Amino acid sequence: MFIDVVEDNTKIQIFATAANYQGDFEYLNRALRRGDIIGVEGVPGRTKTGELSIRPNRVELLSYCLHQLPGAAKEGEMVMNKDTRYRQRYLDLIMNNPVKEIFKKRN
Repeated sequence: MFIDVVEDNTKIQIFATAANYQGDFEYLNRALRRGDIIGVEGVPGRTKTGELSIRPNRVELLSYCLHQLPGAAKEGEMVMNKDTRYRQRYLDLIMNNPVKEIFKKRN
């Protein structure tokens, strides 16, 4: 199971396997959804592709995401249409990194 954790435009991959996990791996697989806030304990390392990752011993669900976030877009594409982006500005800042960078520069 692969999980991407993003914080301040920094991405770390969680590489969870049932063999290394201490706890109910099936519950973890069923319970996590896109947008949830999690806590992770484990061993840092790199995958075969060279991406920074953590092999977790324990993953704790800290907060559920009550409203499902839109799916991820390809690099350079916008996730939502223009009307939704202007009405739900907070969602636009969460989902679109280029918009977030412009917002930071202006601030």
